[in-house]
Amino acid sequence: MFFQRRKFVFAIILGIILFVPVFAQAVWSDTADFYVESDYDLFGRNKIESQLIKITNKIYFYADKDWYNSFSQKSELDSRIYNLSSSFEYKTYPNLVNLLGSEDNPGVDNDSRIVVVLEPLKKDYGGYVRTGDNYLKENFSLSNQGQIIYLNANLIIQSSSDFLNYELAHEFTHLIVFKQKPEAETWFQELMAEITPVILNYDNENIVLKKRAQSFLYSTEINLQDWKNFEKDYGKIKLLGLYLKEQFGNQLFVQALKYPSNHGIVSFNAALKQLRINNNFDDIYLNWLITNVVNDCQIDSKYCYEDSALNNFQIFSNNYYLPAQNESFLSVTDSINTWTGKWQKLTGGTGTIKLKFTIPEETPITKIPYMIENVSGKKTVQYLDFSSTNIQEVYINDMGSKNMAVYFIPFIGSKGQAGKTYYYSWEAKVLGNSSESREEAVKDLLQKIAELKRKIASLQLQLAMMKTSQSNQYCLVFSGDLYYGMTSSEVKCLQQFLTNLGSNIYPEKLVTGYYGPLTKAAVKRYQALQGIITTGYFGPLTRTAINSTL
Repeated sequence: MFFQRRKFVFAIILGIILFVPVFAQAVWSDTADFYVESDYDLFGRNKIESQLIKITNKIYFYADKDWYNSFSQKSELDSRIYNLSSSFEYKTYPNLVNLLGSEDNPGVDNDSRIVVVLEPLKKDYGGYVRTGDNYLKENFSLSNQGQIIYLNANLIIQSSSDFLNYELAHEFTHLIVFKQKPEAETWFQELMAEITPVILNYDNENIVLKKRAQSFLYSTEINLQDWKNFEKDYGKIKLLGLYLKEQFGNQLFVQALKYPSNHGIVSFNAALKQLRINNNFDDIYLNWLITNVVNDCQIDSKYCYEDSALNNFQIFSNNYYLPAQNESFLSVTDSINTWTGKWQKLTGGTGTIKLKFTIPEETPITKIPYMIENVSGKKTVQYLDFSSTNIQEVYINDMGSKNMAVYFIPFIGSKGQAGKTYYYSWEAKVLGNSSESREEAVKDLLQKIAELKRKIASLQLQLAMMKTSQSNQYCLVFSGDLYYGMTSSEVKCLQQFLTNLGSNIYPEKLVTGYYGPLTKAAVKRYQALQGIITTGYFGPLTRTAINSTL
């Protein structure tokens, strides 16, 4: 069973339409029983008796019979339905169908009109969609039923026309998405339904956007795929959809919906490729996570919202406080799931702070963005790279004087396994302002640089051996000593190996098979790199060093 619900906010718009009169011989009967969602129904019912109150060119409007008979503002209701239908038939329907494709036809006996039922719903529930055989219609075969849009009858008069247009466009988008991707994930369905009213400009005063942003403001972590139907779930989807629209335009959604997959991330990656955008969805999603902390176009356009209603929007992060005393220490071990991002903030401390992250082998975190916030509130964005190491350290200077906070965002995207919990840890230490603390920081950095140099050298050696082996099948291993004045195929292999190490080792790159002065000089450079006495003689120590890399 497929159904959705949403919460209400308000705005204004008007429209005009000519109604088709309600004929007694209409295909749909004047009364009908509909199955409804008891969780949303004001009285907890699972079926209501309804009355047909209007037929327009595109819509059958039914209303809960008890509610309608007791409703005293029928002329006002008629006017609201008039305006709602006008906007739908002349703006919402043609624009969305032209952009995204047609809806799943719900008609009976080739009648293509959409069925909208006005039902009293619980407070703040705006509407939902039911599909297939999820409702009962008197006098007609259940096999011929399609989808129904339910709107909150109690808010038809209370809400602005603009909001009603927003709500109907949202629910109608569900009908379109259901036809294109009947098994699509909920977050993808709701993202599409939240972005189409924005495309149609049905939130002129940004009231919906502001309320969505407010509900999202205190979400210190967010999982894209997890959907609990909470207000913050709509907030995350609303802001993510707006960000994608601002960054890449409407065609991103069009292409994602057209792609023949029910997986939203797969569809967006295909759409990005179709639009020749050189980013994958993982990177874009991480940029969006950063945007919710930074939101500053002056830093980079990919780290901000363009909509003026979000000018001052910044998410509240989970805050950790580090005491100011020297040697103060904080250690945290945390868990994270696939497609989860966590906004974390560190304040406190004085002088230099050492921040260290440890990522276990099985945890697929390849980089962690961190932002340093100065006393004026300006942030800078940098990254810790875990592609070649599991431990990374960073030193934050001038805490308490020039800088006031550090933010970081652990995130796992498509490299994670669905349903699996991963772990990571980080620690922070106050080094203070003393010369000793600065010397410790410099010492650690120099050690880190030396370690990176060793890793680079090791990778260069491995690459050289791979290239050497590929270029000559006789170069798989060196079996004997080589020396000045010698000519052989193994000397040629040695020269090829030295060439592959780069210009710093063998700038001449001559592969002749003759062990001359240039080859001897290159062997000396290699020996110095490996900590071997630089004789220029290719003996057991040098041979073992090279062969061990195989």
